[in-house]
Amino acid sequence: VKESGCRPAKHAGAFPDLPVRDMKQRFSSLDVRAMVTSLQETIVGYRCANVYDINAKMYVLKLQKPDSKLLLLIEAGVRFHLTNYARDRGQTPSGMTVKLRKHLRSRRVEKIEQPGTDRVVVLTLGSGPCEHRLIIELYDKGNLILTDADNQILTLLRNSKHDSESRITVKDRYPLAASQQQPELSTEWLVNKMQAADGGAPLRTVLLRVVPVGKDLVDHALLASGLSANTKMSSEPWLNELAIGRLLAALQWAQHYFEETAERPTG
Repeated sequence: VKESGCRPAKHAGAFPDLPVRDMKQRFSSLDVRAMVTSLQETIVGYRCANVYDINAKMYVLKLQKPDSKLLLLIEAGVRFHLTNYARDRGQTPSGMTVKLRKHLRSRRVEKIEQPGTDRVVVLTLGSGPCEHRLIIELYDKGNLILTDADNQILTLLRNSKHDSESRITVKDRYPLAASQQQPELSTEWLVNKMQAADGGAPLRTVLLRVVPVGKDLVDHALLASGLSANTKMSSEPWLNELAIGRLLAALQWAQHYFEETAERPTG
């Protein structure tokens, strides 16, 4: 992400932006959980004063209270966080920005949530007949979707396909209920998932697909088990009962850590 043309904002209380070389390329499920937990304590109660587009995928929400201002940076498919920088923006707002301003400006931030373990963030602004949701998708190519209180899509960055039967566009209902949840782990479940995977699939890939705790926790579990991340399913790693037992225990710990992140103080 190019950071040239940025200037320090005239407010405090925001998280500093990282230099490009240090910036995470993409938020994991755990990153999303941690950031949502942090922002619940920070932005709820602020009103949206304005919305700006920096480029086709990057937007800034200017949030304020009588004695405080915050800038919430949203980059579809990549990240969302408070920023210390007010970025240069174009003279003419995009059509997406015009829609966001129409429905979100002056609305109060009521809550911010992560549905299940998805790399999705739901920002609710306003209440009653004025309630709207800004949905940030942080997987694949990313998306930014504005809905009403009934999840009917009012505008979005791009039409997208969630599965073979689900394509979303304006006037469709956003499938918030289709969020991914943590599975109930057991040795039998874990072995079944491995056996059902393609023989050439690496163990790390299989675990990332079926245990949605983020790559950092999956990597930790693999280290604890002693199994290589590149172990192919064709080698039948489930026959190593000792290693599978260690892997199961580490994945159960990872799930517990993931869920605790939502309850852990961020200060």
